[in-house]
Amino acid sequence: MSDSTVKLQIPLDKTLRDRVEKHAKSMGFSSVQDFTRVMYSTVLNNNLQFNLTNSDERKLSPEAEARYMKQLEGFEKDLKAGKVKTYTDPEEFLADLREL
Repeated sequence: MSDSTVKLQIPLDKTLRDRVEKHAKSMGFSSVQDFTRVMYSTVLNNNLQFNLTNSDERKLSPEAEARYMKQLEGFEKDLKAGKVKTYTDPEEFLADLREL
């Protein structure tokens, strides 16, 4: 190592580190360190553009979706029948909350 090289230690969960290592090797990198160096260089040279999305989207089970749809139908029925209080004034809503 040269005098201008420093070590960077980043605490990672072992599972995350293993996943990153597998991904890096699948892309042709020899190690997580190589992958990390290239990522840092790419970001600093403004050559990496990305957006954040939640790809781990969870979906309701068919049973849960049916249950919630039934509840929604009941709510809409009660709303039309005037059994559900509605608000047009936030202060009125907050006053009712304070009474609870």
